[in-house]
Amino acid sequence: MSVDSFATQGAFGQQINANFPLLSDWPLYNTCKAYDVWREDRHVPARVTYVIDKEGVIRGVVESETDMDVHSREALRIVKELG
Repeated sequence: MSVDSFATQGAFGQQINANFPLLSDWPLYNTCKAYDVWREDRHVPARVTYVIDKEGVIRGVVESETDMDVHSREALRIVKELG
């Protein structure tokens, strides 16, 4: 989920040849607000990754503003533990 516009998400998806939908929370940011990551003072969300299972239960949360690699690494670790 990104707060980038639909057009930006679409262009990015084409650039990386994504074979899955890329989701945008733009322009209302309802998902960011529902997960309490929207920062009204900065008009951007906190960088948080949620691992959510098939039943909709949050199984892991990864938070880092500076280390983008930790998001994918830790999310993958959590998914493997669930497997």
